[in-house]
Amino acid sequence: MRFFRPVAALVLAAALVLIGSPGHARAAQGEIRGGDAYVVQGKGRCLVAFTVRRGTVGGFLTAGRCGRPGDIALTGYGGTPIGVFEASSYPGDDYAWVSLYPGWTPRGTVAALGSERAVRGAAPAAVGSAVCQASPVAGWHCGVVQQRNATITYPDGTVTGLVRTSVCAEPGTVGAPFLSGDQAQGITSGGTGSCATGGSTYFQPVAEALSAYGLTLVTM
Repeated sequence: MRFFRPVAALVLAAALVLIGSPGHARAAQGEIRGGDAYVVQGKGRCLVAFTVRRGTVGGFLTAGRCGRPGDIALTGYGGTPIGVFEASSYPGDDYAWVSLYPGWTPRGTVAALGSERAVRGAAPAAVGSAVCQASPVAGWHCGVVQQRNATITYPDGTVTGLVRTSVCAEPGTVGAPFLSGDQAQGITSGGTGSCATGGSTYFQPVAEALSAYGLTLVTM
């Protein structure tokens, strides 16, 4: 069983502009979307799955293995802080949510390599339905839902309740979003094989994460 981890050698797909005088630089207000890359301070690189709100607080969902409560999400290695991990569940589950700092706006879309798609809900796709994964590393890869309630045992623990898909597996996609049409499906957890040889990718259902933390999906 091959599993994904944040890949330290990769960089963000897009740079964020800093404004202000030296020593007093601040990030220009920016939008956060599904598929965006970020770095966890002192750990590694992960991806935004979907943007969310809890009350008036904006944020995003990501993989639970990416961070623990209190960890800081940054635009890049040594970059500008985006937000803080409020809660995380891994192993057992594989989801977390990050609240955004002022100046960052959650956008109800998923983007990869210049292609952006609206998110309009989170209706679960049935087995056999088409799904696509988005990442700044590999772009869009699509396949079908193969199995629900799947289990993966990683070296650091077991995750249950996952969805197996025929989407080929690529490293550097921890936390990447899965969509079925315009419906949010899940958060990339891990996979087997590769896009060169074929394989499967597993995702954590998004509805479980939303329910666990009392979050509302940001939609267009």
